[in-house]
Amino acid sequence: MKLISRVVCVAAMLLSGCAGDPPRYLDLMPAPAVYEQGETPLGRTDARVASAGSGALDMLYATNRAPAALSDDEDEPYYSGERGYLVRVGKADISFGDSDITWDEARRISLLKNRPGSFPLQVSGVREAGILASSVSVFTPADVAATVDDRPAHEFVREIEARLARSPVKDIFIYVHGYKVNFENPLLVASEMWHFLGYEGAFIAFSWPSTPARLAYMKDIETARVSAWGLRRLLEFLARETSAERIHIVGYSAGTRVVLTTLYELALLQQCNSETTVSGTTRLGNVILVGSDVDTGAFASYIIDGLLRVQDHLTLYTSPSDKALHLSEKIFAHRRVGEILPGTLDQRMREFAASSPGLALIDVADADHFDDGNGHGYFRKSPWVSSDILMTLRYGLAPAERGLEQRGDSPVWRFPDDYLSRFETALAQAHGARDGSDGQTIPRTEPVFD
Repeated sequence: MKLISRVVCVAAMLLSGCAGDPPRYLDLMPAPAVYEQGETPLGRTDARVASAGSGALDMLYATNRAPAALSDDEDEPYYSGERGYLVRVGKADISFGDSDITWDEARRISLLKNRPGSFPLQVSGVREAGILASSVSVFTPADVAATVDDRPAHEFVREIEARLARSPVKDIFIYVHGYKVNFENPLLVASEMWHFLGYEGAFIAFSWPSTPARLAYMKDIETARVSAWGLRRLLEFLARETSAERIHIVGYSAGTRVVLTTLYELALLQQCNSETTVSGTTRLGNVILVGSDVDTGAFASYIIDGLLRVQDHLTLYTSPSDKALHLSEKIFAHRRVGEILPGTLDQRMREFAASSPGLALIDVADADHFDDGNGHGYFRKSPWVSSDILMTLRYGLAPAERGLEQRGDSPVWRFPDDYLSRFETALAQAHGARDGSDGQTIPRTEPVFD
């Protein structure tokens, strides 16, 4: 038992990437390679989506965490790490950098490849809109169920519709976080992703009740599966109540358990419907899973039962240097999805992957800074990987169209040595397709760097 406890302790430290409790701020991730190339950004980074006269940004969220007022945890000001069993929606104020910084200054500094010091993001306020009525069940306490009204939740819908109305991209993006983080962390990660998308579409952070404690790994793994029901209720609500053309999801680490379980539930519910009906009902576009801490056997069973029918495209980012997943594999004695690499696929698996246009396997081993830290956070730390993810979300391009390549008969995509030049070409073509030009040049309206 002592050995098991030690292993779990070490695993917790590796999976968390730090030894202490998670902070209430987040340093803005490095600028993606799209900005390093000096071209017009993916979206409209000059869009005035911030609060007037400040660097604060309104970030939409959904959570199945218990409100802090219902918890004994005084360290959690908004929502706790306990299960709430209801889906609550609202928006939060995200402050960029120094409290005195202006919006224009925040935008300029954030796009610099080499910033002068750190650039912290923090949640400065939360305003809950209401509870999704569809998340109320017979297991909901009667006194709570009696207070649920659909009208506040529809204020959330109106906010989404307003954002879609002012954006050329009529899509919703959802970020689902990993293990051992507080309520604020996914809001901060989602805000930086939305920032580098140029505030196109509507971005939502789904904050499930992971526990901000060092040894919470096993608890969080169980909670991730339970939280899939809440994410499904959110997706069904968005597909039913909004005009979004497509809904895209980015899941990270243990959060991919939430995402995959949700997709699996949708696949079972939609198994008697045609692919056209499924697509029209779910409206799921690109689902991106990064560093997936999911048993490959479980993933295979989901695929067999129709998982690939639920969304347009499923992309898996994997790494040979992910120390967190290596340890998770030792704990559970089974390989993780985020470790699927070219040499681990037998002939039948290679043939299946190659013949599945809706499935993409991407090995990040050749990407810049992919192995920083414990090698688990490359989607934020590698400007190459973050750019590839943003290109997928923004333009829906296939791996080859984004500058990636396959080697030999392997169905796994890699980052080539000349990725940046390929990426520049892909970006120009994407802008050309969007603007109706020949894609040879991209007009510069302002410098990306000073």
